[in-house]
Amino acid sequence: MRTVALPNLWPVPWLSLLALTAGLAGAAPSERAPSVKAQMEVAAIYFPGFHRDDHYDAWFGEGWNEWRLLEQAAPRFPGQRFFRPAWGSFDEANVPWMERQIDLAADHGITVFVFDWYWYSGVQILQRPLEQGFLAAHNRERLKYALMWANHDWRNYFPAPLKEDGTLWLPSRTSPDDFRRLVSHCIIKHFRQPNYWRIDGRAYFGIFDVGGFLRQLGGPSQAAKVLQQARTMATEAGLNGIHFGAFASEPSMLPALNEAGFDTVTAYNICWSPQATLPARPLDDYRDLAEHHVQVWKSMDTGVLPFCPIVTVGWDPTPRWVKDGPFPPPSARGYPYTPIVTNNTPELFGKLFRQAQARAVTSRLRPPAIFVNAWNEWTEGSALLPDRDYGTAYLEQIKSALAAGKTAR
Repeated sequence: MRTVALPNLWPVPWLSLLALTAGLAGAAPSERAPSVKAQMEVAAIYFPGFHRDDHYDAWFGEGWNEWRLLEQAAPRFPGQRFFRPAWGSFDEANVPWMERQIDLAADHGITVFVFDWYWYSGVQILQRPLEQGFLAAHNRERLKYALMWANHDWRNYFPAPLKEDGTLWLPSRTSPDDFRRLVSHCIIKHFRQPNYWRIDGRAYFGIFDVGGFLRQLGGPSQAAKVLQQARTMATEAGLNGIHFGAFASEPSMLPALNEAGFDTVTAYNICWSPQATLPARPLDDYRDLAEHHVQVWKSMDTGVLPFCPIVTVGWDPTPRWVKDGPFPPPSARGYPYTPIVTNNTPELFGKLFRQAQARAVTSRLRPPAIFVNAWNEWTEGSALLPDRDYGTAYLEQIKSALAAGKTAR
């Protein structure tokens, strides 16, 4: 089991620890904040599940990772199309493979990788692609990067049992003390990195399950104290602070997120439209999903917090289903037994991305980025990386849309 080094140093006071380590990871960012006309970033969400990990070795046997699920995936209905990598099953923690990904992303207009990042009371999993791949890449300066804390319980969904929840292996618990530990780790290891993503000079840090985060801390007002303390930690360490990004798609959550002190909001993905239901309508056309995207963007653009439009490439988590499960699955089971998106062609994705561009520049509060799900969610049917059917066509759509936007300006 991998653990981070910092918790072993506890309970050394965090301010003293940060003072001792202030020069370990490069100079602090400039005090000068960017202008209001700063570049609109294109942030691709990166799921680091396709490499060897100590926890996977312990749970499933040596060398297992999610490539195995994708390789074994079988169609559930006629015409089902899986995203399958044109590059084959590669090791994303290997530096040359990460360098190849960085070049591909940068060449097509992606400016940020937002890594799914896992912290369970000091225990980390799936960190090697970032720490041993991206941060060691010779071309890493071509992309910015940021962390999104995937603060959900880690259950065995590989594959997920049909009749009960998967085995709980790592529960997600949040306390003020542990969040200080988490922030200390990030300041030392990440926020000082020269290509860490900063918004108005502040290091971006996303939180996936903001509802759970608020509940476990005792509500928005208590969470506000915890986030403010984290910002103080950063400034006392010589940084400009922290930009906290919430992941949510319900307008009813915005007042609580604003009270807690979040700076921006986006959604991790938008998986299926209201027209899709189980078991009656298990297949959801991407045109309906695109319309639902637009509705969500509009509903979240209330003027309370800037909302970064999210564009989802597709949705098909059937590689995480049990092999002998029924199709359609029962309606009450829950993730990953959900409706499946079809007809998500590069052309329709490109059209939706262009709509996101228009939304971003006309929003009540201008967002700093457009998010895309995902760079490599192969086992959830959402990937920008080259696949066997379309190659780089999804990326070409982004590149074309960005070029057209520059021409229009």
